[in-house]
Formats: sequence, C-alpha cells, structure tokens
Amino acid sequence: MMMNTLLVCGASIGLAAIGAKIFNTACDRIGRLAAERDLIAENKFLKMTDDELAALILADVRDGRL
Repeated sequence: MMMNTLLVCGASIGLAAIGAKIFNTACDRIGRLAAERDLIAENKFLKMTDDELAALILADVRDGRL
C-alpha cells in the first residue's frame, strides 16, 4: 500500500514537471511571436512617408483616439 502511494506521488510530481516545461516553452514561443509582431509594426512605422504619417495622425484625431 505504501509503495502505491509513493508511485502515485512520484507520477504526479513527474507530470507536474512535464506540464511546467510545456507551459514555459509555450510562453517563450508566444513572447517571441509577440516581439516579432511588434518589430514588424515598428519597422513599418519607420518606413512611413511624412504624408502617410500625417494621414494616420489625422485619422486618429478624427476617431478621437488622440
């Protein structure tokens, strides 16, 4: 009986460790994807011409975002 309890506890700890590793890997991937998306958006913003930037600001002002 004691051996079964130890096996169940060991299996639970092992599954928790595996779950934590999967969660950590998923969070890292999500973080990398978000950073990549932000970098693409920033790069697009930096490549805007003055006219495009002015049009974007005017659209934001009209919509009440600024």
